[in-house]
Amino acid sequence: MANSCIQRTLDFADTIKDEFVAFTAITTNGNALTNNPIKYDIIVTNVGKAYSSTSGIFHAPITGIYSISFSIMGQPNNSIHGNLYHNGKQIIRIYTKGDNRHEVASQTVYLKLVKRDEVWIQGTAGKKLWTSERYNQFSGALVRSGDFTN
Repeated sequence: MANSCIQRTLDFADTIKDEFVAFTAITTNGNALTNNPIKYDIIVTNVGKAYSSTSGIFHAPITGIYSISFSIMGQPNNSIHGNLYHNGKQIIRIYTKGDNRHEVASQTVYLKLVKRDEVWIQGTAGKKLWTSERYNQFSGALVRSGDFTN
């Protein structure tokens, strides 16, 4: 029985090689956001080493279906959008308004990714995340490897 988070490929010696892909990272960046990926600098899990905390980008190491999730919490009275990008194309957007309180928004999507595809989160430029606690996260995991183009 194969684990759904494993890619099984045959190498030249006809042995089976298992590859796991899963990451979770949290940001402590309380500075104003820019028009670049948010850098999630606290790595909780990075199996497969496909997430880069220096760039904020996840690079798919294996073609397959991935579960990607993220959450944002802006400062009170600070409307903020969080946008998930796949190879430069916005896929989904989440929003928190603030209104004198802390609000958290989150989303999970399943994406067909090809090896070397890039996924990242970008926020509203000039706005600030609430980073006093660990509410702002970015996670992903390989659900099933394979080419799902058909």
